[in-house]
Amino acid sequence: MLINVARIPEDGMPLEGEEPPEIFELEEPGDFRVAGPVCYELFAQLVSGRLLVRGTLTAPLETRCARCTQIFSTTVSDSGFLRDYSGIHGTEEVDITEDIREAIILSLPHFPVCDEGCKGLCVQCGKNLNKGPCGCPGGAGSGAWGTLDNLSL
Repeated sequence: MLINVARIPEDGMPLEGEEPPEIFELEEPGDFRVAGPVCYELFAQLVSGRLLVRGTLTAPLETRCARCTQIFSTTVSDSGFLRDYSGIHGTEEVDITEDIREAIILSLPHFPVCDEGCKGLCVQCGKNLNKGPCGCPGGAGSGAWGTLDNLSL
């Protein structure tokens, strides 16, 4: 996204629009797939020879649940986007595309879950426990750490 510095009035200028999902340059296949354009609502202002840009970024994406491995859709946002561009004297345009990309990537969830109540997969048979119990002997207390459930401290 290019910001034309000469067009910014003294009291600042709101910027709204979309950037294509291709700005992310994510590897295919990956953990995340951007499912639509990145929307931005920004405010640009010149202060003491510097360009300040602040606002909100949102991007729809598809990812795999870390518990049940099902693909789900979500929206990632950065409501505290703030960048300070110095050394813009004599510059007509400032490209903030890379900063938009970086802000959204840093906002990606580290442990994405489809739902807070997601039960995940059975550790023995791999069945999705959101679709019902699996029927494995021993139930939830069995498995590699099951013995610790019986430990009396």
